Amino acid sequence: MPYKSACPMPDTALVLESTITCPNCGHRSMETMPTDACQFFYDCKGCGTLLKPKAGDCCVFCSYGTMACPPVQANGAALTCRAGDAAAVEIRPGVRRPDWSVVTRRATKDALLARDRQRPGGDTWGVALPPIQDSVWRATIALFARLGRAPGWAEIAWETNLDESKVETILFELERYDLLGVDKDGRSIAYAYPFTAQRNAYRVTINGRELCALCAIDALGVGTMCNTDVAIESSCRLCGTAISIETAQQGRALKNARPDGAVVWYDLAYNCSAATSCCQSIAFFCSLEHLDKWLTTRAKQPVGLHLALVDAFEMGQALFGPVLRPARA
Repeated sequence: MPYKSACPMPDTALVLESTITCPNCGHRSMETMPTDACQFFYDCKGCGTLLKPKAGDCCVFCSYGTMACPPVQANGAALTCRAGDAAAVEIRPGVRRPDWSVVTRRATKDALLARDRQRPGGDTWGVALPPIQDSVWRATIALFARLGRAPGWAEIAWETNLDESKVETILFELERYDLLGVDKDGRSIAYAYPFTAQRNAYRVTINGRELCALCAIDALGVGTMCNTDVAIESSCRLCGTAISIETAQQGRALKNARPDGAVVWYDLAYNCSAATSCCQSIAFFCSLEHLDKWLTTRAKQPVGLHLALVDAFEMGQALFGPVLRPARA
């Protein structure tokens, strides 16, 4: 899948063909490289392995090809193009969202790319926030996790060393980016992805405190975001069968999941606010059969993808892992 390059392309003669060698099976295939994009993913034609660039490389051609990609040929290795610019945002220095480095499964890749295509104008959160807004955003989510409830204005002000009036102004600004929602009373947080103040079917226990997430994907991303193991309790959207999930490795791996065949419906509908659109339908199901039955009951056919639990978990990692991550030099 190509992504638009951040590098200018001068009018020079470029080699456009490169032979990719799969590091898994050794299969070789000559491919034509795009001149105005980076190709971040490549499906090996021999074994089907999904290839991604090596650390420090901008694309699969620079990692596995006989010829570097056109932007590197034109500008030199020191000016490599930035892979994934169309599908990831640098939310703070050195931290990009989604985090494509955790994506190893094709279904996860397809879901993230489909998400990107369904939002042609980009996410409203798809900008780098000014430092003061970023600090309030991160403090709000971190306090949500630490307190086990939505934080108040005064608590956010204390955490950020800002006065309450400034915090209030910034929170309403963050709401316009669809990073959180302010309650109708204007003095409390309704939700700050991935958490919501409203009790629902996505219960997440973190450090002994139970919170609720806005949807199945949000719940699955909490552990990685908070760098700790969590327990998730939910139920099948169709039949109500209990679904239990536990993480390991500080939230970076699935430990236990019951029932074994549980799946997630990832809905692609989006209309300014995820909380009031796609999150309404991103849900757990006890089996693919029950997901299919649920889909047939919809008055309007939903647009989305079904994901195995391991794929949905990886998607939660990619979307929420970077949220609280500190800036990198």
